[in-house]
Amino acid sequence: MLLCLSLAAAPLAYANFGPHSPGAAPDTDTCAICHRAHTSFSSIGWTDSNGIDQSSALLVGSASSLSDYCLVCHGDGAPGAGTNVMNGVYEGGSSYLTSSTPGAPLNAGGFNFMPDPYVWEASATIVLVPATSSHNLEVGPLPLWGAGTVLQTTPSLSCASCHDPHPASNYRMLTGQIASQTVGGYTGADGETPNAFVFSTETGYPIPGVDASNTPGGFLKGAAGQAQVDAYRPNYTGGTPLLSIIASDTTKSLSVWCSACHTGYRQRSAETTIVVDYGLYEANPNTGIKVGPLDRHFHPSDITLERGYGPDRTIPSTVLADQYWVPLEKAANNTTGDFWRNYIGCATCHRAHGSSRIMTGWAASHLETNSAGAWVPAQDTTPGMAPDKLAAGGSPYVGSSALLRTNNRDVCARCHGGSTVATPTP
Repeated sequence: MLLCLSLAAAPLAYANFGPHSPGAAPDTDTCAICHRAHTSFSSIGWTDSNGIDQSSALLVGSASSLSDYCLVCHGDGAPGAGTNVMNGVYEGGSSYLTSSTPGAPLNAGGFNFMPDPYVWEASATIVLVPATSSHNLEVGPLPLWGAGTVLQTTPSLSCASCHDPHPASNYRMLTGQIASQTVGGYTGADGETPNAFVFSTETGYPIPGVDASNTPGGFLKGAAGQAQVDAYRPNYTGGTPLLSIIASDTTKSLSVWCSACHTGYRQRSAETTIVVDYGLYEANPNTGIKVGPLDRHFHPSDITLERGYGPDRTIPSTVLADQYWVPLEKAANNTTGDFWRNYIGCATCHRAHGSSRIMTGWAASHLETNSAGAWVPAQDTTPGMAPDKLAAGGSPYVGSSALLRTNNRDVCARCHGGSTVATPTP
């Protein structure tokens, strides 16, 4: 962990984007929070827009990994930022610079711990429980689910694998370049026209078409961008307030952004299939026999709840105003506010950083071959989550809660079961 940074500021001293802001003046002092031109002794390098690793990033302090560097502000008990991503808690004070609830769980969860959401819902009390799955930091290689026709692995991830520490056009400073794929950033001859892929409904977020000087939406650079950030009120605790522009641009959404890594998961119809071979990660743990390459179906994303249910069905009451448990992405063209016209995306069912949810019974199961050679589900003999569940042969670990928002398959039941309300009238 980096110990050499001197950050005496209390949480929220750097509100909103803080030192990551687009920057208003050429004589800004914010660069000096992280960088030194001649006296840096951190070994951390940087990666250019082509995905090529470069030499020293000239960072302040002695951190040897970028995640450790970021956690100086965003870690447990760290000064400088109210977003404690390790415990999944918003530790900021007064919410006058954000729309967040002080002391509440972060929308994205936590990498090491996560407030139990059931306890929070019942009593607004933080009870930390260990994360059962997370986007692991500085650990790898790891399975890259849904990528290509054969299960691939990814090298260790850092905070910068998903976030850009410098000005970014996307919501939550999500990076605009993943490997060779553009998923945000800036375009134009001057490289300053926002090309955001991920938008939000938060107060002050520059959404497409609202500001005549910024038709594409997303944060501008320079003084104009600084003014936008000053008016921006992020909501780190209110249920992932995403905006979907899929109706006008099918190439841009959080699901499209996620699919830069999880290439097969962003499907708009369950009828679409992709041949995938998960190898040992989907083998009979008793015999080692592998399922092999088969056509895979995926739950549709970037579709409206209305499309998923159809005009002749009822919708569970639990999804009505439940933007914490199953947050839908608000449709940009939904002028009437009807919730069933909003969109299902990756963050509807999953958290981005980590989840503390547990899987039991049939939610903790694997595939085995029966006497007829058919693949059938079988409950795990060891209850719970990773690291209890192993691939055939005892390695690697494959058990996981898959970053789900709820225990077992309650994310499914929130939309597909329970009490219902009258059929909506389109």
